[in-house]
Amino acid sequence: MVTVGVLALQGGVREHQELIESLGARAIAVKKESQLHDLDALIIPGGESTTISKLIDAFDLKQPIAALIASNIPVLATCAGLILLAEEVDGKPGFFKNLPIKVTRNAYGAQLASAEAVVDYQDGSENAAFIRAPKILDFGNSEVIGRVADEVVAIKFGNIIGASYHPELTNSTMLHRKLLELTASN
Repeated sequence: MVTVGVLALQGGVREHQELIESLGARAIAVKKESQLHDLDALIIPGGESTTISKLIDAFDLKQPIAALIASNIPVLATCAGLILLAEEVDGKPGFFKNLPIKVTRNAYGAQLASAEAVVDYQDGSENAAFIRAPKILDFGNSEVIGRVADEVVAIKFGNIIGASYHPELTNSTMLHRKLLELTASN
């Protein structure tokens, strides 16, 4: 059975776990380095990116997570997770810098401006929650996999899927299914 770790420092951990399990895979919460071993995929959920980066550092997880991503494990990074993996954030170097993208934080407005929108994929569409969401300013040579109107909101680069939104809050399974497909081909 496929095992997906969900970084459990902040954010919609339980919701991501439930979506993964509804698709027939096993999901575990990851809070320490030993839990990163024997994973088939990793989810880095939303939350507050500065807080998550500080917690990653406090728990000495930066190098182990970076090594895991570099090993070509499939990764799904949503909202703050996307910010953490971006090469450039608000004109400054990113935290992990795994995605050749430029983002700006809270681009769609403050907490009160949060909303749901329909994300269009090549093979369907789903509602997703945008909560203080980052905007992808430049997606480099990433593959665009999701849009809201003309805005790029989901990309794929190698083994990484990144999205500006929270699919777990609207039970949107498209990105989770794509993550599991990557594990099958990995």
